[in-house]
Amino acid sequence: MPNPFTAPGRTPADNRPLCPWETPAHDAWYAKVDHSEDAYQAYVTHLRENPDIRQAGQVVLITGPEGCGKTAWTHRAASWTKTFLERQYAPLTAHIVDLTADGRVGDDTATRVKHVIARLLDDLDFLGIFSTAEQDGLERRRDDPATLCPYLSKIVRVKNIALLVLLPPSELAEEVHQYLRLVQRQVLFFCESSYDNVAGAVPSLSVAGAKPLAHFAVDVLDERDGWEFVSHRLALANANGLVVPAIDQATIQQFMQTRIKGRGRTTIRELQITCEHVLDTAIRASRNQVSYSDFTEYYAAKAML
Repeated sequence: MPNPFTAPGRTPADNRPLCPWETPAHDAWYAKVDHSEDAYQAYVTHLRENPDIRQAGQVVLITGPEGCGKTAWTHRAASWTKTFLERQYAPLTAHIVDLTADGRVGDDTATRVKHVIARLLDDLDFLGIFSTAEQDGLERRRDDPATLCPYLSKIVRVKNIALLVLLPPSELAEEVHQYLRLVQRQVLFFCESSYDNVAGAVPSLSVAGAKPLAHFAVDVLDERDGWEFVSHRLALANANGLVVPAIDQATIQQFMQTRIKGRGRTTIRELQITCEHVLDTAIRASRNQVSYSDFTEYYAAKAML
């Protein structure tokens, strides 16, 4: 029996964020919870109104507490952006470069930015979209982002390419500021941060940066989000003709109330992992119904009460 909470191409042990540009079936898996749908639609509107990255680079920042789906949101936004730009400016080709796992926690801004630029060059080399001479020119500028980024922009403009660069999480507002200063035409940087100091600095960053900053936010779940998420997953399973253990709204409501009251909050990541493991246990036991006690037993086993 399939698990309705295990995304296509994944296993219960694989907790990576949804990524529709890599696995198109993931696009249908985004539930309208934690304000992420509002933030996503706001981004779509923003890009439709400011679409021409050929004339100016863009920096997009998504903020919110840890575990609230920022990376999954970024993957969704990048996937839509690639399709939109390629249709809007055919024969332009948009390439997504995923550096979300390449952060340097605790390093200063200069070290972090240089590391990201170096990783960007590595991935561009692997993509094989530049000539040897172009790649050599980039390599000569590897240690100086301020000269590399304009050079990179000139190359992609000549080749009618757009780069959508998914950056690792930012701890420091100054790091986002540096990306605003560095971004050039036909390049879009996606930044994310769980830090209040970064979200709080957005007004000053928008003024101080050489380019405008497009800021969007997600948040923790409220009680209603629990059933919105679970019913969305069950509806997907039903639409695909899958028979799965039943979960009723009252069970999820009780879980959400208890979890939020006891811990003060819960997130989309926690709810996803919890439901996936609870359903996996029920499926292995050949049970056709999930109860509230299944959730409490999961948390007891994980020593997370």
